[in-house]
Amino acid sequence: MKKFIIREWAELISVPITLNEQSQQVFEHADLPEVNDELSVTLRLKLQSHSSSWAIIFHKGTEPFIRTPRLVLLPNKSSLHARFTGNWTNNAGIYELGDGLLLNKWYHIAYTLSDSKKRLDIYIDGQWFGFYGIQNVTTENVVFNEGPLYIGRSFDNGFNGEICNFRYFNWRLRAEEVKEDFINKLIENGSKVALVHVLTKKYLTTKGIRYPKGQVMAVCNGQELDLKNDVFTVIEAHGTSVNAGSPVPFNTTIGFKHQATKAFLHSHNFNSGCTSITNHLQVTIWDGRDGNDDWVIRRYGSKDNSGYLSNGDIISLHHVLNDRSLYSHPVLLDDGTQEVSCHGNGNVENNKWRIELIDDSKI
Repeated sequence: MKKFIIREWAELISVPITLNEQSQQVFEHADLPEVNDELSVTLRLKLQSHSSSWAIIFHKGTEPFIRTPRLVLLPNKSSLHARFTGNWTNNAGIYELGDGLLLNKWYHIAYTLSDSKKRLDIYIDGQWFGFYGIQNVTTENVVFNEGPLYIGRSFDNGFNGEICNFRYFNWRLRAEEVKEDFINKLIENGSKVALVHVLTKKYLTTKGIRYPKGQVMAVCNGQELDLKNDVFTVIEAHGTSVNAGSPVPFNTTIGFKHQATKAFLHSHNFNSGCTSITNHLQVTIWDGRDGNDDWVIRRYGSKDNSGYLSNGDIISLHHVLNDRSLYSHPVLLDDGTQEVSCHGNGNVENNKWRIELIDDSKI
């Protein structure tokens, strides 16, 4: 009798990390969602160079041929090589998929495996790319294991590149679920979002308090999302036009419209006033619309700004006209909120923010 398993998934790596051939991330079996007869893995990957030998993306198991699941890159051209262990062979799966991954390009990859369906499927950028089917369905079975999951180097070398949004599921994702994982996590023009200051874990918001010249303060307040006050809409830069629903590339200029007040996330120069504690440039929620509402969105701590903005990305927001970045710190104002300003070049810890996609139906 099959054991009933509740559907669970875990995101093991969120923000982009850089790995080389000797790097690895290891996750123990007990820390992963419990698997019965199906699993899936999705991830985003960007290669910096091809390896001259086999290069491991991930491998679960205690030995080289205990390998459910396992995804490898072929030497030199980085074609996908997807494997698993069966009760009739320790090396089942797809030998080679396509002509190989291009360098310096982000890919979304999904590996889905089911013993009940007797198949392994691979998707790239949301599109079905190849499969392997078990032939003798009455006698041949996938063999799962309780070994650790290695991302990068395991019993062979890893890869040179970056990886993020590595998710482990205890069910076989359907094709539409793979596409959702690829597309629907992208933040688009018109998306509702919240911004969390990573160091203090507090949400960017406003309480309607004004600076002496009348501008409404932007502050950070609370580590739990307030759907009334913490939500912004991603909009186009001042004086430009974009299609609603189009993805947001990194290193482009955008704006943020506060959901509750319909005003805009705004900063300015020193002539318009400074913050009360740090004497930095003010950040306000301003009901006008001009170039001071424009922010360049970048990956925090990375020179690579290829690809599109996604839910959970760690970012910096650089103000176009004053050449400083959105900033906060643990120092509190008299009302207990956290001061927000424009300060720094985007590379200091206080410039580090996480962007969260908000479901429209919850607002």
